[in-house]
Amino acid sequence: MAPDESPTWRRAFNGVERRISPPLASATSSTELQVATQLLRRAKGAVLRPVDGVVSWGLHLAGLPSYADVRYLQRQLTDVQREVLAMRRELHVGDHDEGGSR
Repeated sequence: MAPDESPTWRRAFNGVERRISPPLASATSSTELQVATQLLRRAKGAVLRPVDGVVSWGLHLAGLPSYADVRYLQRQLTDVQREVLAMRRELHVGDHDEGGSR
């Protein structure tokens, strides 16, 4: 399809993109935005850490796991799955080394 034959929506999109891309690229790569993003990330952590602690405490009082508990268990499960997979591979290699006779 020649450029003249492109749909109207595509020509409109390309026109808008040509106008906003340079300033948007400049703004998103600016040092000011990076500093602001880092400050917001720190502020979010400063607010959420104490809240998470209180929520975890409340959940533990009720006998329920917190998000941190679940993450810890997920990591442990992943480790166990890796170990089981490694053992399966060792068994599979052992079967082939013995000629498959059992």
